Amino acid sequence: MSTATAPRPSANGLTSRANGHANGNGHSNGNGNGKASPLSEGAETPGFVPNAPASVLHSSQVTLQSLLYESGAGDGVNGSVDDWPLPEDLDMSRPVSELLRKGTQRAHTNAENSDGATALTAGKLEMRDALETGLDAHATNPVLAGTYNPKLLARAGTLAADIRFLLKRMGHDDSPVRTDIVPTPPFPLPAFLAEVFTTTAPPLKVYIDRLRELAATPDQAPRLLAHAYVRYLGDLSGGQIIGARLRKAYNLDNLDGRMFYFFDLDGDRTAAETGDETVGDRKKKLFAVKGWYRDGMDGGVGDDKALKVALVKEANLAFILNTHLFSLINPPKPKAVEPRYYETIAAKRAAEEAAKPPKTLKHHLITLVYVIFSVLLGMIIFNVVWPKAEPYVVEYGTPVWETYGAPYFYGSFVPWWNESFVPWWDNHAAPLFARLTVNQRRALF
Repeated sequence: MSTATAPRPSANGLTSRANGHANGNGHSNGNGNGKASPLSEGAETPGFVPNAPASVLHSSQVTLQSLLYESGAGDGVNGSVDDWPLPEDLDMSRPVSELLRKGTQRAHTNAENSDGATALTAGKLEMRDALETGLDAHATNPVLAGTYNPKLLARAGTLAADIRFLLKRMGHDDSPVRTDIVPTPPFPLPAFLAEVFTTTAPPLKVYIDRLRELAATPDQAPRLLAHAYVRYLGDLSGGQIIGARLRKAYNLDNLDGRMFYFFDLDGDRTAAETGDETVGDRKKKLFAVKGWYRDGMDGGVGDDKALKVALVKEANLAFILNTHLFSLINPPKPKAVEPRYYETIAAKRAAEEAAKPPKTLKHHLITLVYVIFSVLLGMIIFNVVWPKAEPYVVEYGTPVWETYGAPYFYGSFVPWWNESFVPWWDNHAAPLFARLTVNQRRALF
């Protein structure tokens, strides 16, 4: 039985009211019995098994109403996105692009820092298709028209192409094409991806259903702008880091396998494919696209304050939906790193020390006897040998000292000590040590 937990901060920074919904170790699982899906075992790819922390609802409990209730909107039965609590300091006279950025900061941070954010691949495809289908259907809507540019922004097709290329690079291009799945995935479907298309996880279903609900009526369609903002601006910003990691991980020389993260207002990808495009050139192009998109949002929404409020609330929901979608993904375990030479030596020595038997009281007593015996033997030898050796030391050592040692000591070392070292000490070192001593006393007392 689930027990109620104390209120905790939710993704939008407000107090969460949900009851306990994670398993005993703070993580959720995909089948409700605490076991990982067998499809993810041994795969060198992300496993589609929930990895949600305690602050994220268990996959099986995700519904639109539960997410609204978790975020402080509604009673868990009849809640509405319009009930979403917003920060009090939002100035609705500001442009909508600025309000969306400020009003979703906490939810944005939680989404991008989730463990599965950088491992999400095929799970985006169905959501992208639902979003872009809705945007296509309402392309002439005044709110959406300013940012409608499928040639620039449409990602579903490029994502499918990237997945096909990466599957081939990973050696999974010989997997069967699943014609029994509707809609049919546009690429071969290896086992580790099959469950994404054969069993729609509740977070993904809630996300798709919400997009379709908004696209169903012209009155609700403007809210699609909030979801498009979260997706496209995310891909233009943090998504570029994921694209760079993808390029490094799979040694991608051109845009094959990472077209999803390529945006250019002019549509010219020649420099990117040949490698002639610099980092500065890429940033300029991305900055231009983001500027165009923000201007389109601000122009479409205008000064409609009620619509601004609705869009900020809808964007917070979009980030919450993304957070729960990311929670389904377990990134692959990092490969073991070869230990360095000195680490190997240190480990070997530590193992040898650990293998030695512990020292007993008898061992310590024997060691003490050896030390005492050695000291006494040294004293006896000194008292016996020194009286006989002293005349020879004085006879032969004194002339050597007077001929070589004394002239250097008194002629070079002593003048250097008195004329150089002592003044330096008095003027520099002594004051420094005095200040350090004072500071140490202050720190202690």
